[in-house]
Amino acid sequence: GLELNIQAIHLVSALKNLGVRELAADLTTRRRPGQNIYMVGRANVGKSELINALLRISIGGSAHKVLASHIPGTTMGLSGIPLRRFVKALVPSSGAQSHDRQSYLYDTPGVFSNKSIISYLTNEELKLAVCRKRIKPFSFILGLDQSLMLGGLGRIDLVEGPSRIFVTIYSNIRPHFTRIKRADDLVERMQAGEKTILQPPVGDAERLKWFPRQELALEHEFEGLHKQHATIDVVFAGIGWVAINGLFPRAKIRVFSPFGTGVCVRPPMMPFEFKQASPHMSSQRKTPS
Repeated sequence: GLELNIQAIHLVSALKNLGVRELAADLTTRRRPGQNIYMVGRANVGKSELINALLRISIGGSAHKVLASHIPGTTMGLSGIPLRRFVKALVPSSGAQSHDRQSYLYDTPGVFSNKSIISYLTNEELKLAVCRKRIKPFSFILGLDQSLMLGGLGRIDLVEGPSRIFVTIYSNIRPHFTRIKRADDLVERMQAGEKTILQPPVGDAERLKWFPRQELALEHEFEGLHKQHATIDVVFAGIGWVAINGLFPRAKIRVFSPFGTGVCVRPPMMPFEFKQASPHMSSQRKTPS
């Protein structure tokens, strides 16, 4: 298999300039004289915006701003910026040394994955799904035989277990709660080209008919370990995740997504964000049983 030579991991926010200077300092320390730098990664993770953040640190960087967009595929080819433009960020304030005057930082096109749910979305749908600011998580009650739906992109059914569990949602898509039978009906209507409360997808009847059908991605049985701490995260690749909270001996969920792809279960990333759940919060959509 492919062995990755990972030297360091940095958590950064290009939008807020958090951790960018630390990343730049580490790159400067590890880079050998004359080496180029390449920004490589999945589509729509913010590679171009990270380069812009490095330019903001530099002198005169705004004149060389690269194009960044919420639309995957905006970077169409290799885009090189001379390292000498990254004064104070990647080269000393005195300027690039002789061995770095022909060195570049390259922005590369994003690598697409058939396991990323956002790969199926149009530009208009991406605006609804992709996070452009900090998400405020909300906690809700999910009852037995109920579905939690994130538009037509994700669905969690509580099929066995306690009368209710608690879910904390980290997604730009507004959640919709309903009975499982009603959820099945909504999906069938959407697949027939009828507009429903499930968005994304958006568009005319042809778009809705051609949108990838929701299929079973996984079934998962687990024990709820704490009243107010998350036990697991259910991840929908590219659009967010749902943390499940509660104290119970056993629960079984079924998870659906377009083509049954892009879903996994992991230990909770943010287990302590659970707040007092309410079934009547304004950001929740609920269909009558």
